[in-house]
Amino acid sequence: MITLIALIIAIILQFAGALVAIGSIRKTKRAISWVLLSIGFLLMAIQRFIEFIPYVWREWEKDVAAINTWLGIITSVLIAVGIILIRQIFDFLKKAEKQRQEADKKVLNAVIQAEEKERRRLAKDLHDGMGPLLSSAKMAISSLMQQENEEEKRKIIENTDYVISEAIRSLKEISNNLSPHVLDNFGLASAIKSFASKIASMHQINVHFESNMYDFRFDYNSEVILYRVVCELINNTLKHAQASNIQIQLSRHKKIISLSYFDDGKGFDVNEILHKAPVEGMGLHNIINRLKSIKAIVNIDSEKGKGTHIIIIVNV
Repeated sequence: MITLIALIIAIILQFAGALVAIGSIRKTKRAISWVLLSIGFLLMAIQRFIEFIPYVWREWEKDVAAINTWLGIITSVLIAVGIILIRQIFDFLKKAEKQRQEADKKVLNAVIQAEEKERRRLAKDLHDGMGPLLSSAKMAISSLMQQENEEEKRKIIENTDYVISEAIRSLKEISNNLSPHVLDNFGLASAIKSFASKIASMHQINVHFESNMYDFRFDYNSEVILYRVVCELINNTLKHAQASNIQIQLSRHKKIISLSYFDDGKGFDVNEILHKAPVEGMGLHNIINRLKSIKAIVNIDSEKGKGTHIIIIVNV
């Protein structure tokens, strides 16, 4: 009785193991070694089931013994050959690990380059924006100390007040570029809308933005990356595309967020750009790699003379 129970348990476990092995064929890219091993595991499970038959039908005992012998031979051959060829699986795993490391390295390089670009932009903004204003304020105060005419003093004070106000405004703008308060306080949709409105007012381009996400917040790191990507896409359009219109649509359906970006500019050859060596700054390569860091799916559709359409899908 104990033998029969143990046999039934073995049958169940071996069939379960065989099903798991067969289910893993696809994950190993159908490596012949794993296919052979999976078939071997399945035949072993069938063997255990055949061994169970004589407990129910005694007259089949001789036939079962012959079938079991052949199944044992075939199973042994399959497993032996599978093990000999199993190096394929290890080669596949090694290749997959190498690809993962290269992808991680690209993402890290993209982040580092983006950070360096932000540092350079901050240094330039401080030098070009704050530097002249503070120098003007200093010269005005020095002039005020030497001036005796009250009317001239008043003009210098008014001018100094204006320069200091400009310095404060410039500082707020630099701070907002580093960490947009709209993004922090109101979320991605509001931040993109604010940036798009500012760009439209400063340049001869129409920016149309639609979203159903004004009341929705999600992972802050993903929000920041998507916001920076949209800002960079808009900047790329302004620099290179010679476009008249930009259309941005940010939408959410359950746990899926989709971002559609379109401009009617001159477009470009996607394959040509992607196969070029990455250039300095946050180019298309770095945009893609930053999006990969949040496991986003990116589709870029562009042709010369037909504009650019980019779709980004993120599962939150």
